[in-house]
Amino acid sequence: MISGCFQYIVLLLLLSSGIRSLNCNHIVKCQKDETMNTIKLLESMGPKMIPWQCFNQIQDFAFPIGNDTGSIKEDARATVGLMLEQINRIFSQNFTKAEWNMTITEHFQISLDQQLVQWEKCSVAETGKKATFKDVRTKLKLRKYFLRLDRFLKDEEYSSCAWEAVRHEIMGIQFVFLDQLLRTLQH
Repeated sequence: MISGCFQYIVLLLLLSSGIRSLNCNHIVKCQKDETMNTIKLLESMGPKMIPWQCFNQIQDFAFPIGNDTGSIKEDARATVGLMLEQINRIFSQNFTKAEWNMTITEHFQISLDQQLVQWEKCSVAETGKKATFKDVRTKLKLRKYFLRLDRFLKDEEYSSCAWEAVRHEIMGIQFVFLDQLLRTLQH
């Protein structure tokens, strides 16, 4: 009998191989579904609320992008790609002190990997080359934001509370901002 984890991995691989031949509009629609799946996985990894003993570590990481970003489709594609890449990078770091469900955490990491593969195809769909930022300031602001998350984790020695703060931060930006960017790309 095939284990549940193995079935999930096989399903993801089958889905990703079928998406490879599709255009960017379809990938954007799939990404919206994957964003909701990613949020559900993030929520399932640990407690719904930040534990009370961690409240003193809650920070405003100041997500740097407002509602105006993504008005240029190429910037929106590049922003989604950079965000997925950076979130994937952060969640591949040392989270051994995090008190998470490791099976769900593995599913989350696999999902991010698959999203990156799919998104790279969308990134090159219209121009034949990877989407780049027309406004380089957006790229710099995003990189600084993710560096703040990195620094926070390192300064807090990758503590369970630090990871909870970062996990909740990522849930928020995925739910609000990534969804907004994907809506821009659908029009």
